[in-house]
Amino acid sequence: MFIAETPRLVLREFTSIDVGALGEILGDPEVMEFSTNGPCTDDDTRKFIDGCLVSYKEHGFGQWGVVDSSSGAIIGFCGLSPVDLNGVQEVEIGYRLARNVWGRGLASEAAAAALAYGFSQCGLDSVIAIIAHRHIASVRVAAKVGLNIDFSTTYRGWDVGIYRKG
Repeated sequence: MFIAETPRLVLREFTSIDVGALGEILGDPEVMEFSTNGPCTDDDTRKFIDGCLVSYKEHGFGQWGVVDSSSGAIIGFCGLSPVDLNGVQEVEIGYRLARNVWGRGLASEAAAAALAYGFSQCGLDSVIAIIAHRHIASVRVAAKVGLNIDFSTTYRGWDVGIYRKG
Protein backbone atom coordinates (compact mmCIF):
# COMPACT_ATOMS: atom_id res chain seq x y z
CA MET A 1 0.00 0.00 0.00
CA PHE A 2 1.12 3.49 -0.90
CA ILE A 3 1.70 5.78 2.12
CA ALA A 4 3.19 9.04 0.85
CA GLU A 5 5.01 10.65 -2.02
CA THR A 6 7.59 13.42 -1.86
CA PRO A 7 9.41 15.13 -4.73
CA ARG A 8 12.04 12.34 -4.79
CA LEU A 9 10.62 9.45 -2.80
CA VAL A 10 7.71 7.10 -2.32
CA LEU A 11 6.92 5.56 1.07
CA ARG A 12 5.05 2.30 0.80
CA GLU A 13 4.34 -0.80 2.84
CA PHE A 14 6.91 -3.55 2.64
CA THR A 15 6.21 -6.91 1.04
CA SER A 16 8.13 -10.17 1.26
CA ILE A 17 9.82 -9.44 -2.09
CA ASP A 18 11.71 -6.55 -0.43
CA VAL A 19 13.84 -8.83 1.76
CA GLY A 20 16.81 -9.03 -0.64
CA ALA A 21 17.10 -5.30 -1.41
CA LEU A 22 16.49 -4.22 2.18
CA GLY A 23 18.80 -6.95 3.48
CA GLU A 24 21.72 -5.49 1.54
CA ILE A 25 21.15 -2.12 3.20
CA LEU A 26 20.54 -3.43 6.74
CA GLY A 27 23.50 -5.79 6.46
CA ASP A 28 25.89 -2.84 6.01
CA PRO A 29 27.76 -2.23 9.29
CA GLU A 30 28.04 1.52 8.56
CA VAL A 31 24.29 1.87 7.99
CA MET A 32 23.62 -0.04 11.20
CA GLU A 33 26.34 1.60 13.31
CA PHE A 34 23.75 3.31 15.52
CA SER A 35 21.27 0.44 15.64
CA THR A 36 21.12 -1.29 19.01
CA ASN A 37 20.73 -4.57 17.08
CA GLY A 38 23.72 -4.12 14.76
CA PRO A 39 23.87 -5.35 11.13
CA CYS A 40 21.08 -7.67 9.97
CA THR A 41 21.24 -11.06 8.30
CA ASP A 42 18.68 -11.93 5.61
CA ASP A 43 16.74 -13.83 8.29
CA ASP A 44 16.80 -10.72 10.53
CA THR A 45 15.54 -8.63 7.62
CA ARG A 46 12.74 -11.13 6.93
CA LYS A 47 11.70 -10.94 10.60
CA PHE A 48 11.88 -7.13 10.46
CA ILE A 49 9.55 -7.04 7.44
CA ASP A 50 7.20 -9.58 9.08
CA GLY A 51 7.05 -7.29 12.12
CA CYS A 52 6.24 -4.34 9.86
CA LEU A 53 3.35 -6.28 8.29
CA VAL A 54 1.94 -7.05 11.75
CA SER A 55 2.31 -3.41 12.80
CA TYR A 56 0.41 -2.19 9.71
CA LYS A 57 -2.53 -4.42 10.70
CA GLU A 58 -2.42 -3.73 14.45
CA HIS A 59 -1.58 -0.01 14.49
CA GLY A 60 -2.18 1.36 11.00
CA PHE A 61 1.47 2.31 10.73
CA GLY A 62 4.93 0.77 10.81
CA GLN A 63 8.28 1.09 9.14
CA TRP A 64 7.75 1.66 5.43
CA GLY A 65 9.92 1.06 2.42
CA VAL A 66 11.59 4.18 1.05
CA VAL A 67 11.70 3.99 -2.74
CA ASP A 68 13.72 6.28 -5.01
CA SER A 69 11.12 7.73 -7.41
CA SER A 70 13.50 7.96 -10.35
CA SER A 71 14.87 4.40 -10.19
CA GLY A 72 12.11 2.52 -8.34
CA ALA A 73 14.76 1.01 -6.03
CA ILE A 74 14.31 0.46 -2.30
CA ILE A 75 16.85 2.72 -0.61
CA GLY A 76 15.91 2.05 3.02
CA PHE A 77 13.09 2.40 5.48
CA CYS A 78 11.37 5.15 7.40
CA GLY A 79 8.29 5.00 9.53
CA LEU A 80 6.61 4.79 12.89
CA SER A 81 6.76 2.06 15.52
CA PRO A 82 5.27 1.59 18.97
CA VAL A 83 8.01 1.51 21.59
CA ASP A 84 8.18 1.07 25.35
CA LEU A 85 10.45 3.82 26.67
CA ASN A 86 11.15 3.46 30.37
CA GLY A 87 7.70 1.94 30.95
CA VAL A 88 5.83 4.52 28.85
CA GLN A 89 4.22 3.59 25.52
CA GLU A 90 5.37 5.96 22.79
CA VAL A 91 5.44 6.06 18.99
CA GLU A 92 8.95 6.32 17.57
CA ILE A 93 10.05 7.49 14.16
CA GLY A 94 12.94 5.54 12.71
CA TYR A 95 14.90 5.68 9.48
CA ARG A 96 17.81 3.90 7.81
CA LEU A 97 19.00 4.67 4.31
CA ALA A 98 21.60 3.08 2.06
CA ARG A 99 25.03 4.69 2.28
CA ASN A 100 25.04 5.65 -1.40
CA VAL A 101 22.16 8.11 -0.81
CA TRP A 102 23.48 9.77 2.35
CA GLY A 103 24.00 13.53 2.37
CA ARG A 104 21.16 14.41 -0.03
CA GLY A 105 18.46 15.31 2.49
CA LEU A 106 16.47 12.16 1.73
CA ALA A 107 16.19 11.05 5.37
CA SER A 108 14.62 14.41 6.27
CA GLU A 109 12.30 14.19 3.26
CA ALA A 110 11.16 10.69 4.22
CA ALA A 111 10.86 11.53 7.93
CA ALA A 112 8.74 14.62 7.22
CA ALA A 113 6.37 12.51 5.10
CA ALA A 114 6.16 9.77 7.76
CA LEU A 115 5.43 12.32 10.50
CA ALA A 116 2.76 14.03 8.39
CA TYR A 117 1.10 10.65 7.81
CA GLY A 118 1.26 9.77 11.51
CA PHE A 119 -0.29 13.02 12.65
CA SER A 120 -2.90 13.41 9.90
CA GLN A 121 -3.87 9.81 9.04
CA CYS A 122 -3.20 7.95 12.31
CA GLY A 123 -4.29 10.65 14.74
CA LEU A 124 -1.03 10.65 16.68
CA ASP A 125 -0.44 13.59 18.99
CA SER A 126 3.22 12.91 19.78
CA VAL A 127 6.13 11.13 18.10
CA ILE A 128 9.61 10.60 19.49
CA ALA A 129 13.00 9.77 18.05
CA ILE A 130 15.55 7.85 20.12
CA ILE A 131 18.98 9.02 18.96
CA ALA A 132 22.45 8.17 20.24
CA HIS A 133 24.08 11.43 21.36
CA ARG A 134 27.03 10.84 19.03
CA HIS A 135 24.85 10.29 15.95
CA ILE A 136 25.11 13.87 14.71
CA ALA A 137 23.55 13.22 11.27
CA SER A 138 20.40 11.78 12.84
CA VAL A 139 20.18 14.67 15.31
CA ARG A 140 20.23 17.02 12.29
CA VAL A 141 17.43 15.07 10.61
CA ALA A 142 15.33 15.29 13.77
CA ALA A 143 15.87 19.06 13.97
CA LYS A 144 14.99 19.55 10.28
CA VAL A 145 11.63 17.81 10.73
CA GLY A 146 10.71 19.67 13.91
CA LEU A 147 11.67 17.27 16.70
CA ASN A 148 13.20 18.93 19.74
CA ILE A 149 15.26 17.40 22.53
CA ASP A 150 12.96 16.35 25.37
CA PHE A 151 15.38 14.57 27.69
CA SER A 152 18.38 12.23 27.84
CA THR A 153 18.28 8.67 29.09
CA THR A 154 19.79 5.24 28.63
CA TYR A 155 18.06 2.96 26.12
CA ARG A 156 19.23 -0.61 25.56
CA GLY A 157 22.57 0.33 27.11
CA TRP A 158 23.09 3.41 24.93
CA ASP A 159 23.22 7.05 26.04
CA VAL A 160 20.53 8.68 23.94
CA GLY A 161 18.54 11.83 23.48
CA ILE A 162 14.78 11.61 23.25
CA TYR A 163 13.51 14.05 20.65
CA ARG A 164 9.81 14.83 20.44
CA LYS A 165 7.31 16.46 18.14
CA GLY A 166 3.78 17.11 19.29
